[in-house]
Amino acid sequence: MKTVVEASREIPVIAEPDVLIVGGGPAGIGAAVAAARSGARTMLIERYGFVGGNLTIAMVNPMFTFHDVHGKQVIRGVAGEVVDRLVKLTASPGHVTDLTFDNASMTPFDPEGMKLILLDMLDEAGVELLLHCAFSDVLKENGRITTVLVESKSGRQAICPKYVIDCSADADVIARAGAPFVKGRETDGAMQPVTLFYRIGGIDIPGLKAWMKANRHLLKDSPTDAEIDEQSALAFLGMKEVIKDAMEKGEYPQDAAPRILMYELPREGQFAVNCTRLQGIDGTDVRDLTRAETETRRQAWKVAEFLKNRVGGFEDSYVLDTGVQVGVRETRHIIGDYTMTEEDVLNSCKFEDGIACGTFAIDIHPPEGEQQVFTGSGKAVYEIPYRSLLPQGLDNAWAAGRCISASHHAFGSVRVMATAMGIGQGAGTAAALAAAEGAINRQVNVKQVRAMLLAQGQYLLGEEIDETLDETLKLHRHGGSGSSASHHNPFLLKS
Repeated sequence: MKTVVEASREIPVIAEPDVLIVGGGPAGIGAAVAAARSGARTMLIERYGFVGGNLTIAMVNPMFTFHDVHGKQVIRGVAGEVVDRLVKLTASPGHVTDLTFDNASMTPFDPEGMKLILLDMLDEAGVELLLHCAFSDVLKENGRITTVLVESKSGRQAICPKYVIDCSADADVIARAGAPFVKGRETDGAMQPVTLFYRIGGIDIPGLKAWMKANRHLLKDSPTDAEIDEQSALAFLGMKEVIKDAMEKGEYPQDAAPRILMYELPREGQFAVNCTRLQGIDGTDVRDLTRAETETRRQAWKVAEFLKNRVGGFEDSYVLDTGVQVGVRETRHIIGDYTMTEEDVLNSCKFEDGIACGTFAIDIHPPEGEQQVFTGSGKAVYEIPYRSLLPQGLDNAWAAGRCISASHHAFGSVRVMATAMGIGQGAGTAAALAAAEGAINRQVNVKQVRAMLLAQGQYLLGEEIDETLDETLKLHRHGGSGSSASHHNPFLLKS
């Protein structure tokens, strides 16, 4: 490859925080709020003009999943506070039942309301926020990141933090620091496909419900009239055979997901649509991302036309907006002091150094082929160990969110937004404690971190905690068939 030599230059240092968080997605929000509330001078940088990551930028909706199958809330803390604030703003109905993948609960929200409450929480916590500020590179000495270089309209600048939390989702900071990582599936590096979420407006909800009742055989597990009528927010999954026919006739994009999956939003007549799909994309390659953005937007409009023609209630619908960027499910995973496995997830493992809980299914959109893997949410409640946040070879850095140390299968569960926010809260609390004591990341007293997290309202296993139980969210369907929705559960016989 042809190269050029860039002249050396002096870079102005604009900040020296205790803790720097790179990336304002769910993990970054959890980390920044927790670190600042725990007394650390905290800075958060985000390359877009608002925070939220996949919650707002990619418009992924709804959030999954805060509850186990018994209706017990196992993700709380900062993530739980976000939901409470959304409900107060009338930007979410809160936690509701779901008719799609046997999820224990789902939490729809309005992305515009989400943008506002996240900014408010950062401001109230005292986080110094820099928007339109993109991570560029790091300088490192003796296993410590000493400088984070950023680019913005203000030019190239330097931030010299004591500690860094990589919430970039892609482990950008950790990778630039030279710490080891893997991409995707262990056997071949294949990664889950990307999806562009978008919103459709102008939907006649009574008309859609009538169509669902008349065509229940096309939907997952043929929901009853009562199930359709009693949902606080409709969830729609199925139509595999109809889509197969439409693909053959050129009425549905060939590369899109071979089923319809969409969720009702808090604003009347609006749905979030999860139907676009593009395999073979590396979310760390700018050319791949460019192709993903263009092709999935074309898919979105074709799927929207299909819905107008084939689904009742959509006759007068229209594309309201698309995500600012395509949603990337999987890229780099750091190699940490411990790598989470599918057994950890399926067996409800708890750890002495657990800093957050997860209960979402192992959900793997296929790197190739059609069949989506889905185990069902809420059956297992497991902990994320602190060691999985620690990048090898770095003493003052953590990873949080979907780039932590986890196998391809375990990652299929830990990657979702509610869990990521909990992981971020754990990382931010640990970083604040390290800053207060001048300790490296591996010297942090994790028992003390757990005690601090419990005081913040975080849910952890093996602790005396007041349970939060919602009987209306008790899951009555288990192990439903995925035949109409193109998914299956290969872990069914595993214990």
